[in-house]
Amino acid sequence: MTHLNPFPHSTFSGALGVGGGYVPANAEIADGWMTLWALAPEGWAVVFRAPVPEITVTSRAQSIHLTVGGAKYPMLADPGAVNRALGYTTAGTVAAILDRPMAGAAADVGALRNQFSAASSWSAGGGPQFLDAARRSGARVSRLGYGAIAAIGCGTGLAVVIIVTVLTVLVVNL
Repeated sequence: MTHLNPFPHSTFSGALGVGGGYVPANAEIADGWMTLWALAPEGWAVVFRAPVPEITVTSRAQSIHLTVGGAKYPMLADPGAVNRALGYTTAGTVAAILDRPMAGAAADVGALRNQFSAASSWSAGGGPQFLDAARRSGARVSRLGYGAIAAIGCGTGLAVVIIVTVLTVLVVNL
């Protein structure tokens, strides 16, 4: 007789934020339970194990935040992407100050490549499957992906342009 397991199984591999740094970690969903494992000096250690319905999973871009019992556990698919993004932002700012448009363009291209790399790490680490399994297992799940973040940024930029234009027209006509 074949027995179908009604509970989804999935693992997200990334890095857990610990004390200002990151350590390799895996969040696993199996048999209605979620277990967060982190690499410690003595080997893999269980950070928590709880029934999936007791967990809130929020996700933005390449990160997953697990909340259980009031404690929050942030995970990134590629923690190096954060430092690279800061480096590209700094390079772009310096290029603008020094009036070096080619250097600014190179920083923009690097930042875009970094975004694609982080998104690729998110997918390779099992992010989409993990969120789906968490949702189907009863966790409260919310996701704000790159598309929504870009839309919010573009919408905010457009709103600023419209407001500045309207204010300029009003000031000029006074």
